[in-house]
Amino acid sequence: MISGNLREQSIKRLVEAGIDKDDARFDIDLLLEHFDSEGDEAFLDAVKERAEGKPSAYIIGHKCFYMDDFNVVPGVLIPRSDTEILVESALKFMGAVTFPMGDVALIPEHERTSSYEVADLCTGTGCIGISVAKCMHDAGIDINMTIADISDVALECAKSNLNRVYGHNVVAKKFNVLADDYINISGNKLDAIISNPPYITDSEMEELPFDVKNFEPDLALRAKQDGLEFYYELAKRSKVALKEGGALIVEHGYLQGRAVREIFETNGFTDVVTIKDYGGNDRVTFGRVK
Repeated sequence: MISGNLREQSIKRLVEAGIDKDDARFDIDLLLEHFDSEGDEAFLDAVKERAEGKPSAYIIGHKCFYMDDFNVVPGVLIPRSDTEILVESALKFMGAVTFPMGDVALIPEHERTSSYEVADLCTGTGCIGISVAKCMHDAGIDINMTIADISDVALECAKSNLNRVYGHNVVAKKFNVLADDYINISGNKLDAIISNPPYITDSEMEELPFDVKNFEPDLALRAKQDGLEFYYELAKRSKVALKEGGALIVEHGYLQGRAVREIFETNGFTDVVTIKDYGGNDRVTFGRVK
């Protein structure tokens, strides 16, 4: 059992390293929960890593997101609570949210089908696509999910989470894993495409917290000068991949809602709406194919 005195010393160490005191308490309690049975030495090694800037999720190897706990490894973007509104938006569109909260209520529902075909692009840990699929299954709605990423590290992490959340039998039947950044499907086969792509501009990258900028993957964060590069290509390709009435649902930066709506509308999407996250910031934009 790690002592209370060691806990306080460790909190002080993180504060001295520049971490906010409340965040330091949270981080230490998280590390305590994970390393308590491994003894003081393992715990202190973890505290040292955190003081040097390594995110807690990488140190303990997992992070809670939506309704599950997901494996997290260095080289893969750490799941964030702001992204949960993307999951809610997709579930609302496909009829799996009974009482939508906030702006999610603005999203129209898709005409019910016997089975939904959905793709999660830039999947990272897989937390978005897996959360959507699990909630659909729990609601008794059949869904086949394709998860895609260009990072081999991300795809391996996503596969581990598929097995962690579902087990091998369900994964083999209901999920398709692709090494791709855009979904190259023709013939209007998908009911929905969801994505949390890179959207941080070059200038914003310099302003990110130390632990994000120096430890999380640049590939999953940076989108060059204006941060919109992915949305132009995604909107164009989604018009081919989506069925009539299908939806493109994306996360973006809090200052990018208007620009992403314009990209959607320029590409002929209808019912375009931007959804605020529960912190009141523009976070997700939705649009449908005519």
